[in-house]
Amino acid sequence: MSEPRPIVAVQDLGVSHDGATELEKLSFRLESGESLVILGDAASGKDALLRVLGGYTVRSDEISGTVQYGDGPSLPATKRGKPTIRTVYLGGGEAPLNPYSSVQSQLARIVSRRHASPGASAREELRMALERLDGAPDFSVLQKKPGELDRVDLSWALLAAAMAQLPDLLIADHAFSNLTPVALQKVLAALMAEQKRLGFALIFVTDGLMAAAHLKSRMIVLRRGQVIEEGAFEKLARGQSHAYTRTLFRALPRAQDGLPPRAARGEPLLQVQALDLTPRKSKGPRPRDGLSFELRRGAALALIGEEGSGRRALVRALLGLERFAGGRVVLDQVDMSILSETMTARLRRRIAFVTGADDALDPRMTIWDTVDEPLRAHLRIPRDMVAGHRETALKRVGLASHDGRSTVATLSPFDKRRLQVARAIVSAPFLAVIDEPLSGLDAFAQSILIELLDDLRKQEGPAFIVITANVGVAQALAEDALFFKDGKLIERGPLRDVLKNPKDDETRKLIAAAAPP
Repeated sequence: MSEPRPIVAVQDLGVSHDGATELEKLSFRLESGESLVILGDAASGKDALLRVLGGYTVRSDEISGTVQYGDGPSLPATKRGKPTIRTVYLGGGEAPLNPYSSVQSQLARIVSRRHASPGASAREELRMALERLDGAPDFSVLQKKPGELDRVDLSWALLAAAMAQLPDLLIADHAFSNLTPVALQKVLAALMAEQKRLGFALIFVTDGLMAAAHLKSRMIVLRRGQVIEEGAFEKLARGQSHAYTRTLFRALPRAQDGLPPRAARGEPLLQVQALDLTPRKSKGPRPRDGLSFELRRGAALALIGEEGSGRRALVRALLGLERFAGGRVVLDQVDMSILSETMTARLRRRIAFVTGADDALDPRMTIWDTVDEPLRAHLRIPRDMVAGHRETALKRVGLASHDGRSTVATLSPFDKRRLQVARAIVSAPFLAVIDEPLSGLDAFAQSILIELLDDLRKQEGPAFIVITANVGVAQALAEDALFFKDGKLIERGPLRDVLKNPKDDETRKLIAAAAPP
């Protein structure tokens, strides 16, 4: 790589919007090959920084300070001179893409516009960029539409398009925020390899520490528009001066030894005997031995693995949602294989669900109706008693101040998760299925949700089945674990024992990805 050269210098940048201060006197300088992580929540001021750097400020923005790009002049941040560097934006998710066109055609058009090159040449640039990324899928996968690609392959595609544009400055806005720890580790390793090859500067804007832990670069922590911490990741990891930063580091899921011993639990709630997860209609080979385990009342079991590893297939079998080739499942002393669909659905009413999916709740229902439904429909509690149970649950999750007549669609992702917990509180479940509950939340919200789930288990006493790819999340919510890979169980046991002495290579990868480098 050539000698470092100046890429961007921001001096005393301030942004106010409609009279409200969003950012105060932010300063930093980046040379080629350097990285900077901007960390903060939605109201931290990072969005104001992105508006200035991206050149899409609005009339009501009041901007002060200066910005210098490359070897160009230092100009007031309100002005944009002739660009002397190539800036590339890398966002998170598929939002900028048309759902009706192939990913390949859309990304090739972006590369074509950047280089003013023919479409065929741009597609070739995109293909070569994807092939250079270690771990990326085959180029033919990009012929699918955005909704047909899984989030990991889509992240690889977006990264390849950014690299094909040959950036001098790459601005990553919450990129890869929805990836599992293992996938995130691979994608960020490829990003850093490309940065070393091309020498671009990187500004990585995020609300969580996991990406920052892998990048190990300089960090600026923003809180309500002000810089509250600044320094190398290793320095901040050793000690934080601000309470907000300390909360973020405590919330970082990590695999570690020293877990407390498992507490004694009650009678078996779930008994699984020689379960064959092969679909009944499948003509492939059958496993020699089925899966057997039990879950006692009040205990917590984590099902750990990447997407497609078999975790959710197991849960569907346990809840009678899908019939599989063989085995026996006994839930609450009832053999699920002999129950009718009606009786199975009635039994599932005693099971609560808390998931990271934004569509888990009916967006048209009000907050009150969402919490009331299990009370009236399933538990048949008299109407005059419903309000008391509902208000107690909403207070426990911190939603009592919200207008109960507001619809679910108006809530933030974090509030939707809290509403799911409130619904679980009133439903008096004997089992709660917790499916990637922290997905898409910032570190501060993650720590609060972990506390709410822990309170749910302590107060209502349900057993937990935790579905996750993050060993750190499993550690926070469960004592025992089953590890899956490609539809097979690869390791099992108490989490504290597996963390100390993992026997399978895939288990070691999952543990390593959850622990900050």
